Formats: sequence, C-alpha cells, structure tokens
Amino acid sequence: MAANEEIKIVLQVGTELRITNKGEVVVSNPELELAREDRAANAVLLYRFNADRGEHVFRLVEPVADHKHMKVHRAND
Repeated sequence: MAANEEIKIVLQVGTELRITNKGEVVVSNPELELAREDRAANAVLLYRFNADRGEHVFRLVEPVADHKHMKVHRAND
C-alpha cells in the first residue's frame, strides 16, 4: 500500500477486520461468501495508513442504518 493510499473495506455482519502495525489489512468473514459486494454490505469504510505518523485513518462511506423511520434517534433505539 502506497503512502496515504485509501483502500475500500466492505463490512458485513460477522466480518473480522485486522490491521497490523504496518498497515496491512486482513478482512475475513467466516459466515458469508459475499465478500466485497457493496450491495451486501452493512458498512463501507475507506482506510489509509500514514506510516510517517504511525496513524490509521478510517472514514465511514456508506452506513446501512435507515434513519427515515424516526425523526429523532435516542440511545438504544
């Protein structure tokens, strides 16, 4: 992975996401075989690693939560 290059990580329920101290990304999902299918995703993240700063950066791109059914969300709803 080149410095500050973003990679797309597609997450589904049950996905295991591991990132090493060097920024190597390992995504596995023992429960589903739909890996990397955006339409089957529960969330899509963009990830980049800045080795100079030792910093891992994640950005949520596509959440799955349906916020249309309520005007206001409260904790635990």
